[in-house]
Amino acid sequence: MTVLQAARRGKSASSTVFKVTLVCFAVSMIDGFDTLMLSFVAPLLAKSLHMDHAALGRVFGAGFVGTVLGSLLIGPAADRFGRRPMLVLALVVTGVFTLLCAFAQTALALAALRFIGGLGMGGAIPAIAAITAESSHSEKRSSLVILMFIGFPLGAVVGGAVTSVLMMRFGWPFVFFLGGTCALLAIWSVLKVIPKTEVARGEAASAPDSVVGSFVGNLFADGRGPSTLALWFGVLAAMILSGFLVSFMPTILNLNGVAPDRAALGAVVLNLGAIIGALVISAIVGRAGPFVPVAISFLCGGALVFILGRVIGAGNAAFGLLFLVGAFLVGGQLTIPAIASRLFPATTRAAGIGWAMAIGRTGSIIGPLVGGMLLAQHLPLPQLFLIASSLAVFGAAGISLSNYWRPRDDIDRNRSFNRSTLKEAKATDGNH
Repeated sequence: MTVLQAARRGKSASSTVFKVTLVCFAVSMIDGFDTLMLSFVAPLLAKSLHMDHAALGRVFGAGFVGTVLGSLLIGPAADRFGRRPMLVLALVVTGVFTLLCAFAQTALALAALRFIGGLGMGGAIPAIAAITAESSHSEKRSSLVILMFIGFPLGAVVGGAVTSVLMMRFGWPFVFFLGGTCALLAIWSVLKVIPKTEVARGEAASAPDSVVGSFVGNLFADGRGPSTLALWFGVLAAMILSGFLVSFMPTILNLNGVAPDRAALGAVVLNLGAIIGALVISAIVGRAGPFVPVAISFLCGGALVFILGRVIGAGNAAFGLLFLVGAFLVGGQLTIPAIASRLFPATTRAAGIGWAMAIGRTGSIIGPLVGGMLLAQHLPLPQLFLIASSLAVFGAAGISLSNYWRPRDDIDRNRSFNRSTLKEAKATDGNH
């Protein structure tokens, strides 16, 4: 192969990777919007359907449970039956049942529709994370997966802004129409851009045949058991903390003298910090891998949470710290699909990502529940935030242990093969 031919092939491959990543980024944005759209329309929805807070909470819970089950089920199915078919199925389920939410007349009907739609929302992320990872070079894999997953919080931010403008004019059903339509329209881009691939790039022969092994995607095989459990522990601890902060930060700010309209910006500042933090981390992990930078990021986030508990009523200083907490802590959590894509091989990658995301989503449900109970005990804020910061330390410990215990044979072999192949190609071109 000549240098010119290699350059042309490299340019074509880079173009394909860019297009695939862009489509997956768009799906991630749509998934972020659809997952959180109920939060945007909750006040109008509750008034229109005469729902009390308990009924509204059940609707929220049904959607969250659906996303957890979707991650658990569609991730392994994507390994077994193919990434693209399962992604299309996830988008169809999300789109159709989100559209149907616009016609719901009771809280029970809406909860059922959100549960089924949540199956698709939860299943989309493992599929697009695996597709992004497998379309890219191994050394750029983690960075691209992080960049792709930034679409999730960005979709929530953009969707919230669009909803605030259009909801009062067109009503809450329009928001469900918008989210469902976007999900269905994304199917065309998926079919056009994402290539048909065999399950795990032709490695399906090594996939587990047993029912149990098929369901969990063989996550504990080849010495990955301790590393997988450590990853789940770290993800769960970090997401419990994040769920608490995102849910209760506006309330805590308001209780400490911040006006309600400014206090509501607390969750927005956290998410904006998360996007910036994830962008910075994505630039680092290309060289260092995702494990060590994320563990350090969690430790820094924990220290900042501890400090935040002592300056929570200090006005602008608290918002500056919130931004940094979002960058280090929530931004670090956006790397979960990238970490899972590095830990698990192609034959079980979507399952590994799906289960890690399901564990994380479970933590985001536990966080508000535990946080609410602690707030009800009227703990002093320094003590409450000390407990919260310890979760960041547990998260860092889990990620660090996952890195320490993970099998390295396949990773090291791939890196050595890539480097030796590159040297041979350069030598061959030089001789010509």
